[in-house]
Amino acid sequence: MIVLRVIRGITDHFPIRATEWVMMLPTFGMAVAFHLSPNMFSVSPSFESLADWGSEAAWAAVVLACGVMRFAALVINGTFQGFRLSPHIRFAASLVGIAFWSQWTLCFIQAFIELGGAPSAIIAYGTFCCMELLNLYRSGTDIRPRGRGRRHG
Repeated sequence: MIVLRVIRGITDHFPIRATEWVMMLPTFGMAVAFHLSPNMFSVSPSFESLADWGSEAAWAAVVLACGVMRFAALVINGTFQGFRLSPHIRFAASLVGIAFWSQWTLCFIQAFIELGGAPSAIIAYGTFCCMELLNLYRSGTDIRPRGRGRRHG
């Protein structure tokens, strides 16, 4: 019964939450990539700035936490209507996501400028930042109506 409720909650809200689901994929994918390639930072000068900020294991833990938080927020959202903090959790997941992807992008910008790294990652991860800004905006608009005592549909 609860499984059907979760599936229904996800499918009912998927169209408006599609960008949040999409952004969950690279976070889990990056966590898997770190575990499959624990020496990732040694293969390219583009990764040198990232290595200065933390090890592969530290980045893997952060990005995995981002993915888990986002997944939990999306499963809870819409599945349990009585749970009023759902948009707040989505907002927090978007904040964590933008914090991660913006730091990741900044490291690639630094590597490009200082070490001659490839600029392609700046475009790709910068796009992730834009997606997270959209997610932040959407979840924020879901918070405001409830805060004013109106029911959001």
